[in-house]
Amino acid sequence: MKELIRIELKKLSLKKEIRNLIVVNLVLPMLALPLILATGGAFENIHSLTAMFIQATFIIWQSILISGLIVEEFKTKTMMQLYTYPIKRSSLIIAKIGLIFVIILVFSLITSFVQHSLFTLLALFLPNMIYSLSISAILGIIVTTLASVLLAMMTLTVGMWMQSTVAPVVTAFVLTAIMGNFNGLTLANNLVFMVIMGAVGTGCVIISIRDILTNDLIV
Repeated sequence: MKELIRIELKKLSLKKEIRNLIVVNLVLPMLALPLILATGGAFENIHSLTAMFIQATFIIWQSILISGLIVEEFKTKTMMQLYTYPIKRSSLIIAKIGLIFVIILVFSLITSFVQHSLFTLLALFLPNMIYSLSISAILGIIVTTLASVLLAMMTLTVGMWMQSTVAPVVTAFVLTAIMGNFNGLTLANNLVFMVIMGAVGTGCVIISIRDILTNDLIV
């Protein structure tokens, strides 16, 4: 399994993904801060808008990785070539999904920490901003981040079902639009919603793995 993950990391180019992570953390404040200040700079606004931008960014990012590392390889029959080697199909699929899951989860948590720390710092100098994070808020961020990554796995199910590399990205935009409609909810309600969506995403992962292992999805 470690060797499979190492192979997938070479395909992925981790250095490039880290550079993208740095760019994301530089760009997100530029997008979020004007909206936060325009809406009053209250805690609820900062928390909701920051979560919205981070979740949208990484759901789309995750869908792109899924499209390139999994769906594309099925479409081009690259995956079929790998099946000729003494590698369990289940190990190969789990390595790909697991790698994407871990990278996006870690990157999302890093970004959440950076962005929320930034706005906490800015609140000390901007009189109109009121922001600080409690332990419960931090735990909520961790849970919703995990649920968001699981939810984004739904893009894998759609991509494999439609046999399209575009479908995962389109699905990701649809998911971010749906989630954006819940930003006005309280943290508790938003947490419940995200946990439910995370459970749905987990179910989609299980269905996708089952279908890949039992059906001939190569076109």
